[in-house]
Amino acid sequence: MKKLVVTGPFNPAMRNAIEKRLPPEFQVTYIESKADYAALEDADYTILRTLDYNADDIARMRSMRLIQRWGVGFDTVDIAAAGKRGIPVAISYGINSTPVAEMALALTLACLRHVVNQTNNIMNGVWDRSCDKISYTISGKTCGVVGMGNIGRKVAALYRAFGAKVLYYDVYRMSAEAEASADVTFCELDALWEQCDIISLHAPSTDETREMINARSLAKMKTGAVLINTARAELVDEAALAEALRSGKLLAAGLDAINEDIVRSNPFSGLDNVVFTAHLGGNTADNVDLTAERAVSQILTVDRGGKLSAPACVNLQFL
Repeated sequence: MKKLVVTGPFNPAMRNAIEKRLPPEFQVTYIESKADYAALEDADYTILRTLDYNADDIARMRSMRLIQRWGVGFDTVDIAAAGKRGIPVAISYGINSTPVAEMALALTLACLRHVVNQTNNIMNGVWDRSCDKISYTISGKTCGVVGMGNIGRKVAALYRAFGAKVLYYDVYRMSAEAEASADVTFCELDALWEQCDIISLHAPSTDETREMINARSLAKMKTGAVLINTARAELVDEAALAEALRSGKLLAAGLDAINEDIVRSNPFSGLDNVVFTAHLGGNTADNVDLTAERAVSQILTVDRGGKLSAPACVNLQFL
């Protein structure tokens, strides 16, 4: 038997989607906390969601042939430590791009049209149409997309479809032909902060991007701008953002990339110009099957003697 350890919170639909794609020689073990990581010591494969694997965790993996992320982020895995042990780390590249892009659009519209406030008013028996004075369209606005990977490109296309001008920043600038095809314009970050009415974050969490939204960058933004974050919570200094929302510097913020501890210590408490979703941008019922199919397919590729290449494998440089 081959042992697959599925790590993190996986609901019944996710579990079924994984199990129905596995050959009968695979034994599946589910663990939901680091206290159960002993199960990884003799595992051949693992699928990781939400939790993390540090260097010490990876050192205990005696038989591991592949660490497969359920999603696309890999900042929760020490990819260098895995590479030194000869363990490839794979992501479900591109799988989340459509649902996350749609979530970014949904949050943008909710912020601009005050959907949550209007719902709460009506549910509380209040008929108040005064928000029309601070409601806006996407059409005619300048939108900034930070990070032009699969998700960023789809968000840019959605904003363009609504009639917006799109500026973008990425460490790796697109070719002139690709920019022309997507109808987007490259812009350095400081200029992007200053020029955009709507800013949507799609960058990974790195030393360079951590708290890129801070008091300094917020001060550069237009008064009345909207910030959307469906990427990583670490990109935003939440205290500074909360202050910008309280002061009226920003019109609103839509945040899917938040950590669970926000329900216990919320810097945005009392604000009515912020919209939250519980880091569910990539989680839709119809996307579960696609994610499971990709994860299991990559496990079976390795199991049958194949090798994964970039962009699926993210630690080739360390192997």
